[in-house]
Amino acid sequence: MKRIGLIGGISWESTRSYYTQLNELTAQRLGAWHQPRVLIDSLDFSEIVALQNDGDWQGSAEILRDSARRLERAGATVLAISANTMHVNYEEVAGSVDIPVLDIRDAIVWELRAMGADSLSLLGTKYLMENDFYSSHLERAQIRVVKPTRSQGEELQAMIFEELTQGIVTETSRATFLEIAEDCRSRGGEVVGLCCTEFGMFFGDEEAPWRFVDSTEAHVKALLNN
Repeated sequence: MKRIGLIGGISWESTRSYYTQLNELTAQRLGAWHQPRVLIDSLDFSEIVALQNDGDWQGSAEILRDSARRLERAGATVLAISANTMHVNYEEVAGSVDIPVLDIRDAIVWELRAMGADSLSLLGTKYLMENDFYSSHLERAQIRVVKPTRSQGEELQAMIFEELTQGIVTETSRATFLEIAEDCRSRGGEVVGLCCTEFGMFFGDEEAPWRFVDSTEAHVKALLNN
């Protein structure tokens, strides 16, 4: 029987969204009172943030590997790193356990193919956009990737860490996000990628002025489907 293990707390706002969506989608599919079997190992995000700031990806890999092993020992049958940026450590995590670790980047590709799209405006943390561990994965799947400018990336970074990961959503940041997304679309990124798991806090399906892929939603669907 499937038991989903979430490496969580990166941030807790993101993990809350994962847990909510896992339960809502399960209930939609199976009916009232049906819930997925979920294990969550919630990390101290402050430790991850410090390592990110120092560029110490080996240090973050050790924390995520330990989390994956705890979840496997607890009975998880499939794992997910519930953060886009921390997929920089995907290979280390996947290699540390004997159960599958479902890659959020693959979930994005599956969603784009279902939409008939082959280009993405990649919006996320500066670590995700300035490095190629994410974009190269998509490009190998024949997805054209368009990134924000460096200054736009700094604006996104600020709204993620100063606001969204602390549960703060402002209309100013929402408007800035929409402007950045529209600029990327004008440069060829047809579908907007919400590739920070907190970006879904800005709007729902009915509010977006263009097609988008919410990475959290895509990951959740993949966890329940696979």
